[in-house]
Amino acid sequence: MPLFTREFVSCHAKPSESHLYNDPVMLICSHVFCRSCCLYLAESSNDKSIMCPICSTRIPFDNINRFTNSLISHGTLATMVKQYLREEHKPNLCYSCQNNCIDDNEKFCQKCEIQYENLKRKIVETMKTCEELLENQKKISFDKIHEEINQLYVTIDQRTLNFNENIDKYQKELENVLIRQQKANENNASKHQPIDINTVSKLVEPRLNALKNNNNILENIKVEKEIKRLNEEADRQLRLLKHKADIVPILSPPKTKSSINILGELRFKSMNSDSKISDASSDQSMINSYGDTSFQSIPTKLPMWTVLVKALPTHLCVYPLGKSTLIFSCSSDGIISLLNYISPVTYDSPRYIRSFNLFPEQTHVFVQSFTVFSRFMLVHTREKDKIDYLFIFSHEGILEYGPIQLSNPIGQYLADENRLWAIDTITQTIFFHTQPLLTDEISFKLSKRDNFISFDAASKFIPFRIAINHQLLAILSKDLQQVYIYNKMSRERIFVSHFTAGNSMNIWDIGLFPRDHSLLLKFDWKSDGVIKHSLFIHFNTKNQSVGRIEGKHCLDVVIGPNKEILIGFNLRTGIIRCYM
Repeated sequence: MPLFTREFVSCHAKPSESHLYNDPVMLICSHVFCRSCCLYLAESSNDKSIMCPICSTRIPFDNINRFTNSLISHGTLATMVKQYLREEHKPNLCYSCQNNCIDDNEKFCQKCEIQYENLKRKIVETMKTCEELLENQKKISFDKIHEEINQLYVTIDQRTLNFNENIDKYQKELENVLIRQQKANENNASKHQPIDINTVSKLVEPRLNALKNNNNILENIKVEKEIKRLNEEADRQLRLLKHKADIVPILSPPKTKSSINILGELRFKSMNSDSKISDASSDQSMINSYGDTSFQSIPTKLPMWTVLVKALPTHLCVYPLGKSTLIFSCSSDGIISLLNYISPVTYDSPRYIRSFNLFPEQTHVFVQSFTVFSRFMLVHTREKDKIDYLFIFSHEGILEYGPIQLSNPIGQYLADENRLWAIDTITQTIFFHTQPLLTDEISFKLSKRDNFISFDAASKFIPFRIAINHQLLAILSKDLQQVYIYNKMSRERIFVSHFTAGNSMNIWDIGLFPRDHSLLLKFDWKSDGVIKHSLFIHFNTKNQSVGRIEGKHCLDVVIGPNKEILIGFNLRTGIIRCYM
């Protein structure tokens, strides 16, 4: 049977008929119809507006053709229609063995039908035997059954009592943490920055009370997991209190720039030009994981789920689609794995959708960078002749435009809501293109380049990696291990930070979290030119290290729309792991 019903993949724009979606597009009210049906609705209108047949939302337009061409295709629904058609034409198989073909009005093949009749006969015989036993109820003793039931009630009561005792213990631990935190803040107010634990306690205490007041233990079958997670939160705060030294690098803002409007409550420590080199040794202890206790006090982010992919996830990209999120995993030779998940906090692994090869007939392709936007995928390759090329594919893996030979080598491509950002490694320039929405716009949009910021040789700032969110652009310098953050609209530099982790570790990637604008830095530890392991540190907007992730053979990292961290690993096979 098809995975989707015909009703689910049918267009209902015309009341008198329904048909399978053909080039589905989404209106601004989020309802989906065929592009031709939208054209029909527009042509039938007398006031240059169409009314959604489902929710009656009125959508104005000025030109019919321009309106229908501007509608964004719904690639995922188009794929579902293709899948439905493939499944619909499959031969009917036996419900039991799934091997033998059967007629439309049958459910089982002849062989399974015989087995079914034999099983039915045995069931009838067994029922007759049971009826004979029930007729003589006096011979059956229910004393043992009653004893087992009573013992079960005793066990449930005892476990409920133990759970309540554990909850009381964790509540006392949290109260002790708050008392110790208040004393530590009073004694060290001039030396140390207070650790904000009130937020954690406000989240933990209601959950404890809810569990304690619920007497029906059968409805809280996962209560042990909840208590374990609450205990980990308490232990994490205790470790932070035991470590009274600062665990963040020294940060310094520009002298004349303000970040209040963009980054909220950022609190910077002053750092003059003479102290940058001398502070390197103190920063080194912050991220040195070999015998240093200050690094170990940074809370560890917990993995939520792990999923296997067909090829190594050298490049990762997420694309929000309604309430769900698509994961695009691209290998260095152009093999795409597409997955889908709803929420990272449900512990449910993503659903695998499909895999395809972008360059099935080429063996010398090396994907330098990869990003997803609108209805397209941008693939940036570097050939053996060290010439860069661009390819534009649809989300289904169909080549829409390319190859485009680039005049200068590009370090990285990245997409936000409406722009394509890139690093020109020759001119040390960050530039962007306006995103094309249709295939016909690709050539025109990519031919126009707007420079955002350039760095001359005197600044010694060499842009290596970039990260973006809705408002900000972060740039990482490879040699100076510095991070500049700019407002994408005003182009003001609003943040400067310097990080160091000793001679053996360097920053190799950067990420910006949505909404709160906190930073994620990836440190790689090398020996003899080979990356031994990677370290990810999450810095909040108060200059505190609030989370760390350690791993070997890390390939790429991307931050999802719910602040989840997705990391690709090469562990003899390709895997993607989600952390919160």
